Amino acid sequence: MRPALDASATDDAASSADSAASPDASAAPFITEALSCRFTNGAGMGSGNMQRHTIDLARFPDALCNDGTGAVLHFRPFRGAANRNKWVIALRGGGTCSSGDSCAARYCGCAQERSGRCPAVSAEDRTNFTADNMTNASPPTVVGDGIFLRDGAPSMPNPIEDYNQIRLQYCSSDSWAGTRRDVVVSATHPVTGAAIQYRMHFLGSRILDADIATLRQDGVAALVHPLNGGTTMPDLDEAEEVIFAGDSAGGGGVINNVDRLHASLRANNTRCSGATCPLRVRAIIDAVVGPDRDRLDWSATAAGTYENYTRSVSANLDATLGHHGDESCVEWHRSRVAGSEVVCADSTHVLRNHVTTPFFVRMALADTLISNNYRSAGVRDPMLGPVTQTVFAQLLSRELPTFPMIAMRAEEGAAMTVAPGVFGPGCANHDTLFETDEVFGATVTPAGGAATRLFDVFEPWRANGTARAIVAQSTTESVCPPNR
Repeated sequence: MRPALDASATDDAASSADSAASPDASAAPFITEALSCRFTNGAGMGSGNMQRHTIDLARFPDALCNDGTGAVLHFRPFRGAANRNKWVIALRGGGTCSSGDSCAARYCGCAQERSGRCPAVSAEDRTNFTADNMTNASPPTVVGDGIFLRDGAPSMPNPIEDYNQIRLQYCSSDSWAGTRRDVVVSATHPVTGAAIQYRMHFLGSRILDADIATLRQDGVAALVHPLNGGTTMPDLDEAEEVIFAGDSAGGGGVINNVDRLHASLRANNTRCSGATCPLRVRAIIDAVVGPDRDRLDWSATAAGTYENYTRSVSANLDATLGHHGDESCVEWHRSRVAGSEVVCADSTHVLRNHVTTPFFVRMALADTLISNNYRSAGVRDPMLGPVTQTVFAQLLSRELPTFPMIAMRAEEGAAMTVAPGVFGPGCANHDTLFETDEVFGATVTPAGGAATRLFDVFEPWRANGTARAIVAQSTTESVCPPNR
């Protein structure tokens, strides 16, 4: 079995190091030319109030999706003067790939239920995702659901509904961490079985930088929303509060980037002067937080040890994606033991030790996609045995309640000034932040307590740092929306 990429940052068990950048990228055709089996679910027409904007490639030439199209975002302005300088910026997810075979399967929509489309694709490279996650195709407008919901029923109060709302489209397959153009990969053609080479981009980190620079109006005009005859979006450099949210690979993108983005926003904020800076940056991380890999038994896996796993993943991410993850993790480890920075390829380590921006975790304990990554890797818990979906949920129900005390043992704990908050229902659905039924319908009722929803835990944490971990300890403590 080939070791998967960081399983908390991928939803399709992408394969490891069988691809690398070629010194002569012009020798291989681009993915759009090499593969005629492109499969999408269709962008649709859209009917919401979040408006589409394509990033200016003349200003940001590296803001390119896997297939070379220009990155896009959707936006909606604040409502009410008190919210003018408050923002929620969401990094969308959609799995990852990093080898020629896994990316070709993704591009051609080689799901198990569409096995006839891709007779030459192995079981381990089949994927739930399609070329929709590799291109800028998206509707001209989208509906703001979940944490973006405005004017919901009285039973669905949303404390951040009137903020400036930004949805960053994911199209780079790299958990928002890639920095490489024209990466050449080798693959077996999903349909014909022929050996092929092709080029594609992995530029998620560059796309994210361009997205944020666009909102900061750095060399580009302010976005204008057609609402009310034309509403000009505020300048992000004037922000007083920014919430970065991410689901799945978008959650991995938050882990990879939020400290760097936090520092950049502070450095450019017009309200900040010297040590005085009223800007508050917070993070919500969904559908990506698995059990701590370092304490699991790797002896039955292809890697054999946790150290070998992190070394393999780190080498693949660097060689293929030009991975740009949490910078302080790399610096912290490299300054102490040269070579130990490979552990920074493991997001479970980074989140528990090196993300110093205040963060809130929303994680379904029985998340089917993330738990499957642990199961397929073959890891075991020393006490409970193989990490099945049930064991995955048991481990999270033990680990997540300790997150509010994480600074006491974290490697950069001294810099963690706000304890994390946690909401962990015993549910199985993946990607929940942008689903209204998940945000307002999933509840946890702790023993002796009342039914609690996401915003019941998040809002006191956001407003005053009150950190609670509401995590289901049994299946009877949760109410979950129907399985999707």
